Amino acid sequence: MTQNSREVLIELLFLVLYLDNHLSVGEDDALNQALDALGWDSDQPREVWIFKAFSTAREAASCEAQTNLFLDSRLNVVEKNGEQASALTWLCRVLGSDGFTPAETNFLRRIEARLFP
Repeated sequence: MTQNSREVLIELLFLVLYLDNHLSVGEDDALNQALDALGWDSDQPREVWIFKAFSTAREAASCEAQTNLFLDSRLNVVEKNGEQASALTWLCRVLGSDGFTPAETNFLRRIEARLFP
C-alpha cells in the first residue's frame, strides 16, 4: 500500500467515526490495530499527521456537501492506487468491530457502490 493510500484510508476511517458520532471501545481497538497494521512510511511522524487528519475529517463531516467532496477526492486516490478491496476491508473491520449501525451500513454501501460500480 502506498503512503498516500494509507493516509487516505486513515482519513476515511476518521470520517466515518465523526459521521457515526459514536466511538466504542471495540472501534477504538480496531482502529488502533488498523493503524499499526497499515504501517507508516513518511518523514512526518504519524502522530503529527493524525492530528491534522482528525481535523480534516471533522471538517468534512460538518455538512453533506463537504462530506461528498472529501469522499470524492479520497476515493479517487484509492481507485488510482488500486486499493479498493483493501480500503473496504479495513473500513468494514473497524466499523464492524462493535456491530454496524444504520449510519455505518449506509456509509459502507455508499463506499462499496463507488469503489465497485
